[in-house]
Amino acid sequence: MCVAVATCVAVAATAAPARADLVDTVKTTKPRAALSEFLEDKAKAAAKKREDLRAIVLYQALVVARGPASAEARELAKFWTLSAQNDEAAKVWDQFAEVTSDAKAKSDALAEAKRLRAVRDPFGKNIVLPVLAVEAKEAFKRGRAAFGKKDYGDALIFFHMGYALAPDLPGFLRELGATYEKLAARDKKIDFYRAYLLRRPFGKNADDVRKELAKDKGTLAFLTIETSMPCEQVWVNRQPVPGKLPQKKLIVAPGRYRAFCLSNKYEFGSFQNVTVAAGAEGSIKFTWGVLVNKLESPFGRIAIEKWDEPGVLMDLGLSTPELGVELDPGGRALKMVVKDDSGSRVEERSVRIRPGERFVVKW
Repeated sequence: MCVAVATCVAVAATAAPARADLVDTVKTTKPRAALSEFLEDKAKAAAKKREDLRAIVLYQALVVARGPASAEARELAKFWTLSAQNDEAAKVWDQFAEVTSDAKAKSDALAEAKRLRAVRDPFGKNIVLPVLAVEAKEAFKRGRAAFGKKDYGDALIFFHMGYALAPDLPGFLRELGATYEKLAARDKKIDFYRAYLLRRPFGKNADDVRKELAKDKGTLAFLTIETSMPCEQVWVNRQPVPGKLPQKKLIVAPGRYRAFCLSNKYEFGSFQNVTVAAGAEGSIKFTWGVLVNKLESPFGRIAIEKWDEPGVLMDLGLSTPELGVELDPGGRALKMVVKDDSGSRVEERSVRIRPGERFVVKW
């Protein structure tokens, strides 16, 4: 099932068969219908009120517990269709057909999936599913209670339901990893722990997750973050980096990292991206300097070439006489144009600014 906040992009042609997961087969102390009962009335109410997107999220969570051949799966397919998301509806019917033991139901489901993929709704558009935080927190609370009683099958169901309800809450990734470990599902444990660590490399549970992953050789990676001038704030994957740069060989999960350096003093901000493979080391370096505007008699302004868009000039304005500028990591000289406001004095220059330098610009 698609559980991302934004609608998943369906692949063309026939969907690949769904892979069985432990969540579909794990033994539970209570019937799955009982475990998920707290969502049933909410789903029916959303359906009755035609709150289609809310209904989709709730039925996705119910299908996690009750399976792809359940009555709730049929409701899920219906609301995907009503929301003009035919590919998503077709996926649900494919999964229904794969597990149902009713030959006619299987044939009907496959026919409906084929029909939906052949039809393009002219009113179809991208949708964003709501995050049901209240329901997700309830699932989390129940999951923690089950985990505490060592009812790991029940906990797995609750945490997966919560993840379907609010996939952006990273706590579910951590708890799913811990629960899969208790159920001796090593690969799944690694997948969810790494997904948590990728989102929360500096989270309050990150060090504990790192220790767990370190038990499995080759599951982690290293990241070095440097800057040529001090950043007042540094963020990585939407989390503030504790301490100052440089940070050498941080132990992280493999994956894509997006870092941000901010200097309010020099009105500078820069994003850098890197993808790090398992067992490898990646690095991010913010390469920048400061331009000091000393254009006087007459007063003038500076425009400098963007290092990653050759020929494109960025006007630095006049809000402050000292501005941070991003530099070519390879040291390439950049084009600069200085001029007064009247345009009577204009000069074009080629400048090579060293990382960390305060480069003074005069007539």
